[in-house]
Amino acid sequence: MEKIKVLFFVDRLLLGGIQKLLYEWTLRFDKTKFEIEFLTLDDGKKYELEQVLKNLNIKVYKLENCWINNPLDLIKVEKKVSNFFKEHNDYKVLHFNSTSKNYFILKYAKKYNIPIRIAHSHSISFQTQNNIKKICGNILKILLKKYSTDYFACSKIAGEWMFGKSELEKGKVKIIHNAIDYNKFKFDKNIRKKTRKKLGISDNDVLIGNVGRFVTSKNHLFLIDLFHEVCKINQNYKLLLIGTGPLEYQIKKEVYKFNLEEKVIFLGESNKVNEYMQAMDLFVFPSLYEGLGMVLIEAQASGLCCLASKNVIPEEAVISKNLKLLDLSDKNLWIYSILRNDKNRINVEKEIRKKEYIIDDVVEELSQFYMNNRGD
Repeated sequence: MEKIKVLFFVDRLLLGGIQKLLYEWTLRFDKTKFEIEFLTLDDGKKYELEQVLKNLNIKVYKLENCWINNPLDLIKVEKKVSNFFKEHNDYKVLHFNSTSKNYFILKYAKKYNIPIRIAHSHSISFQTQNNIKKICGNILKILLKKYSTDYFACSKIAGEWMFGKSELEKGKVKIIHNAIDYNKFKFDKNIRKKTRKKLGISDNDVLIGNVGRFVTSKNHLFLIDLFHEVCKINQNYKLLLIGTGPLEYQIKKEVYKFNLEEKVIFLGESNKVNEYMQAMDLFVFPSLYEGLGMVLIEAQASGLCCLASKNVIPEEAVISKNLKLLDLSDKNLWIYSILRNDKNRINVEKEIRKKEYIIDDVVEELSQFYMNNRGD
């Protein structure tokens, strides 16, 4: 039986939630039935995940010097994308994981007769704060839908944002949960002890954790403000931040302004988030918007008490009774909830399975879809 070739598109291979998800999927596809490859653009930076994939003998095609900063860049990028699909068009599936600004990936996949073209929504907002770019992005959603054969989303709200309410209500959007390897995240006291020692966290310390890119949507400035107020009341608190991003320098300036540099750990990117979650006592996630919030699923799986933004986190992400949703306008409630956090871990395996967040089940669902759909 000839293998089914699948191309995953993601704009870059930084260690973000989408990229980690695609990596975990790739590890689990039946190698006798599927050949998974990656296509990315080039923002001028090198990312560790690219080499990790290559070390697993997974092909990664990087369109060098291709990145869209302005409309003129689109001409050069489109030409390279066209040339790529002209040479590489033996895929049955293009699984597109990006926003509408990269719609042309789907356009040329269609031109060169790739039959199944999945547009997968992982967000509920554009990262840019530029209103003109947002307007353009919304217009380009029309083209994204035109060149796709199938619509996927990580949550109902992410599906509605990308494809429209009517498409969601008609059942045209397939919800694919951003599932996890539960066994990696379930609580392990030995890993906790080892990781806290590595971080220099004592038994008396209360470790708050947050995982996310340093971008506006993750609301790190609010988190630092909360932490500052908490430390005025209780000096035993420490904060672990996992991630990188364009606002990192600004966040660090805020930490220094409050003289918190001895209490805040900037870990950078990590492929051992599961181990660091074992070390945490509380997960605080005050996002301004989320398509799903995969790290929140992971934190709940580890049994942590979690605080997250009310009316922001989609219903699909609510798994554990240890998750409390708080209004971002009520700063004092966040402070009170942090200080009153419950350190007791709970087992949520039953809830994880019920909510269909077991990754092996999702990969099997995708496998069946790739094999049985004909596309155009």
